[in-house]
Amino acid sequence: MSKLLILTGIILVVYIITFTVILIKYYSNYSKYCSVLKSKEYRLKSLLPFGLFILDKSRYSFNSAYDRRTIGRISEIYGQEYSAFYIRIFHAKKIVLLALIIPVELLVGILSDYQAAFNIYITFLFGLMLVLDDTILTNKVKKRRLEIQLEFPDFINKLTLLLNAGLTMSKAWEKISLDSKKVSAFHKEVKKTVAQLKTGVSEAEAFGEFAKRLKTPEISRVMSIIIQNSKKGGYDLVMTLKLQSNESWEIRKNAVRRLGEEASTKLLFPMMIMFFAIIIIVVTPALISMQGISNF
Repeated sequence: MSKLLILTGIILVVYIITFTVILIKYYSNYSKYCSVLKSKEYRLKSLLPFGLFILDKSRYSFNSAYDRRTIGRISEIYGQEYSAFYIRIFHAKKIVLLALIIPVELLVGILSDYQAAFNIYITFLFGLMLVLDDTILTNKVKKRRLEIQLEFPDFINKLTLLLNAGLTMSKAWEKISLDSKKVSAFHKEVKKTVAQLKTGVSEAEAFGEFAKRLKTPEISRVMSIIIQNSKKGGYDLVMTLKLQSNESWEIRKNAVRRLGEEASTKLLFPMMIMFFAIIIIVVTPALISMQGISNF
């Protein structure tokens, strides 16, 4: 067993040296590439050059079904134009985590004298960390879509009022964008659409891209109606938007109701803990008194 421990120690030292040499040698090649990342969100930012180097050397193509799904989610959060960058960062982080598993596994093997339980625990822990990135990304998408569902009815209501007051579609969007003081994902997309309209992009193209970026059924439906009726304008479009506004408010009510149900579910676990604590507080004196009586 001692020879195996010595061999493991040698492998561990060689691996750490190799990892460090690659990181130092190629750090400057990727440091500017990673400089835009927030350290709070990417705690392994300083190690990402190693993962990016491995990606480049392996010539990974990002063409799998998993990659396409991930790129779709990344596009919703960061935008289509930045999806190629963030998918590389996403995979580079996973490579770094996998690279960290190896020395930790070897070290645990040495310290635990190759007890299987410790190695299984470490493997499970790092596996959980790898899956956690996908879960965090999915939760970001869900949170963004929920925010959009909550803010969209108010937007449609304002748009309907402005169109009814005589403003053109593009001017109505611009006024809503200027009046809004929020920095939410939805209003960022509205501002982006207004910027496109100002640069000469047609309304049909700008509103179509707006629907693609937000990727929610109700917005896609409304944008389709706006594109079809924007050339005609008039009373029919306003009336149609009023109907869509009512539907959006119903969707918002359902979303708020769902949030309330989730909040009550989250409170269930602390309430159970408090319930058991109260039972212990009530039962303990009774048990002590019964024990005293029996001793007497």
